[in-house]
Amino acid sequence: MKLTKEQIEKLYAFTRKHYVVHYDLQTELVDHLSNGIEGQWQQIPKLSFDDALQVEFKKFGVFGFMDVVEKRQKAIEQTLQKNTF
Repeated sequence: MKLTKEQIEKLYAFTRKHYVVHYDLQTELVDHLSNGIEGQWQQIPKLSFDDALQVEFKKFGVFGFMDVVEKRQKAIEQTLQKNTF
């Protein structure tokens, strides 16, 4: 099964709800989540979208997307520092 456009939009809204503001990072996370959800559906076709999403989100740990956001922010800061000197 493949995700619908509506489900993909829900994933973007989900990332925004969890404080991911940059579109490029949202897109990476949506891609990751959608691949995971589709993989779950191969194993359990009757699993709901919402349940599959929660399973995938739990894989990010207690702090959710915050670790990913912080790592990206640090990488951007390092790039900016290299380019300013």
